[in-house]
Amino acid sequence: MRPILLKGHERSITCVKYNADGDLIFTAAKDLVPTLWFADSGERMGTYNGHLGAVWDLDPSWDSVMLVTASADQQVKLWEIETGEELLTYPHPGPVRSVSFDDAGLRFVSCSDKFSDSPHSIQIFEVNRNDP
Repeated sequence: MRPILLKGHERSITCVKYNADGDLIFTAAKDLVPTLWFADSGERMGTYNGHLGAVWDLDPSWDSVMLVTASADQQVKLWEIETGEELLTYPHPGPVRSVSFDDAGLRFVSCSDKFSDSPHSIQIFEVNRNDP
């Protein structure tokens, strides 16, 4: 079996994750644009545009409805996976290095770096799945 090559990012890739079903691949990179791919073919399905800094981490919800992204622009963004619509932005005191949904997709946790006078932080956010 030949490997599938995913082409589309313009800078270094920082994170790659499958969704729970294994049919989608999500990538984050220093090019500011999280990307969605079909796992079977490597075809680029779409992008999530809106960050102003390198995207360090991302995590799809268990049901592949929402995506959360962490960026050097001091923001976490919540996206609708299917449409690519940005649902919410969560400002942080420093660059955000890591994000992760809980198993139910009702909350996510984020971790940001120390920046200027602001200390590093770990924050937990509730997600209203009926009206994010």
